[in-house]
Amino acid sequence: MRLWSHGITGSSLIDFEMAKTVEKASGQMSAWGVTERKDFLNSIYADFLFLVCYGAALFYGSRFMGHLSGHEILKKAGYFFSFLALLAATCDALENVAMIYTIKGRPISWVVHFTYDMALVKFSLVFIVLLFIVICLFFWVIDKLSRSNKKLKY
Repeated sequence: MRLWSHGITGSSLIDFEMAKTVEKASGQMSAWGVTERKDFLNSIYADFLFLVCYGAALFYGSRFMGHLSGHEILKKAGYFFSFLALLAATCDALENVAMIYTIKGRPISWVVHFTYDMALVKFSLVFIVLLFIVICLFFWVIDKLSRSNKKLKY
């Protein structure tokens, strides 16, 4: 993303996503020049590609790790969490559209707040799915260790 955004940092993008008020969003946008505004838009456009990549990775990762865990409940839960990953990517796409609308037009209160809400839901869902993947990994490691201990006893 940095190739297209010419150095716009991820924290700058997150700060704009989480502005929540017209005053904060307007303040951030007023600090940009024409070049920075273009670079910021380019980073948002690049995020559309990124959200497809992380959405797919989390979608298939949660299913794969659910199966790999060796537990039927986690296997079934992997299907549920895979759809949460798609929901997170959808929230990211809606957030990007709202940010583009704000940058190209003028900040409107409900659009800026909607951007904040979508970012909050997106980050929460990504965290939940990643936590599920780590838990499945934990169960997989425990299963592997217990199987190797059983082999050593015999």
